[in-house]
Parts: sequence; C-alpha cells; structure tokens
Amino acid sequence: MIMKIASKSTVLVSTQDLCAGYGEEQILYDVSMEACKHEITAILGTSGCGKTTLLKNLIRLFQPWSGSVKIFNEEITDMDEPELNAILARVGVLFQYGALLNSITVAENVAIPLRQHTDLSESMIERLVRIKLDLVEMGHTLSKLPSELSGGMRKRAALARAIALDPPLLFCDEPTSGLDPMTSADLDHLILRMRDDLGISIVVVSHHVASIDRIADKIIFLDNGRVLFQGSLKEAKSAGIKQIDEFFRNG
Repeated sequence: MIMKIASKSTVLVSTQDLCAGYGEEQILYDVSMEACKHEITAILGTSGCGKTTLLKNLIRLFQPWSGSVKIFNEEITDMDEPELNAILARVGVLFQYGALLNSITVAENVAIPLRQHTDLSESMIERLVRIKLDLVEMGHTLSKLPSELSGGMRKRAALARAIALDPPLLFCDEPTSGLDPMTSADLDHLILRMRDDLGISIVVVSHHVASIDRIADKIIFLDNGRVLFQGSLKEAKSAGIKQIDEFFRNG
C-alpha cells in the first residue's frame, strides 16, 4: 500500500485499522484513510471492492467490527445516539439515487433537515430552502414532485437538501451514477463549486473515471477491501500500480 499522511490539523475524516462487513462476510480489512479540509477525496476501486461499505461505516449506517472512525477528530464508533446525531448534523450526505421522498415537493424535501435540527420559523425555513435550491440552479422546482424531475435534477435537489444546514463536510455516493456524460459534467462542476465557493470538504465514492479526473484532489483506492493507494490523483496515475492503471485505462 502507498499512503501519504496528511497534516493532522487538516484532517476531517479518518479511519484506523477499520474492519467491517455484513453478517459473517468481511468486506473491509484494516482500512486506514484520511480526508482533509477543503479537498475532494475520491474513494475508488472496482465493483465489490468495498467503497460503499466504507462510506456506510464512515457515517455509521453500520457499526464497524473493529477499528477507529473519526469525524472532526471525534471518535464516532462508541458514541451514543445524541452525540452521533450532533456530529452528523454537521455532515451532508448525497445518496446514490437522491433518496428524495416522492410524496412531498422538492421544497418540502429540502426543508426536512431544517425542521429536524433547528427551531427556525417557517418563513425563515422557506427562505433558506429557496437559497439552497438557487445555489444548485433548481429554484424553479420548489413546488414540483421528485417524480416530475429528470435524474440530474433529482440529484441537484438532493444536493440542496444535503447542504441545507451548511455542513462543512459532504459525503457523496456515486453522484453521477445513471447520468449522461453532459449531465454528469454539469454535476461535477457543481460539486467543485461547493468546494471552492462554499468551502465544503467532500468525500466522493465513484467509479466514473471522467468524473474523478474532473473533481478529485486526493484518491483512496480500494482493492479487495484493503487500501492499495492513498495520495493525489497525479501520484496515483504515476505510481505504476497495475490495478490503478487498469482502472483508469478501462474506465
């Protein structure tokens, strides 16, 4: 494994010797990784390598078997629910298929975290919802249902919901999955704006080479549940590692 350790003062997300799986099947083996402030960190690898499992353990959708997971330098593996919720309130998540509720409008979807985690007035919530949707160029969809939107528009609406609470950290699971090349590029540019204009640090799970080339500052490459490489995108492409070379050549 090739790995460069970042300055501890800049690390927002880290794992140490993380082991995880489902039932009796182990998926991750001693995974140690870091994601840093104001960077886009891409978690890469071929299908079945453990990318999504790692993401689910980072936000504790699943409890790791062993090892450490820290967010904002706080160990979350042994937190109780109130402590964990306080940490996760500062984290946005863009799920692979958006995970919008189809029975309510786009505006109502974006308002969910504001209603759950703040005591703001309804007028202020409505104002913030408009601001967030305008940020992702979706202000015209306030009263629409998710079923009335295209795939790319649903991803943008879900992104607006993910940043509703102004999180300093955003996790994205296959954000460009299922999108055509032009829509994928547009969404990538929007993610770059989240980093550059809003100062959001982003961790992205992806297998799309074109997208990775556009947005990634650093990559974590998984192979059979283990970290094979951690470093910059440029370093990864020049490292001479067979699995990484094949990934970028065949993607």
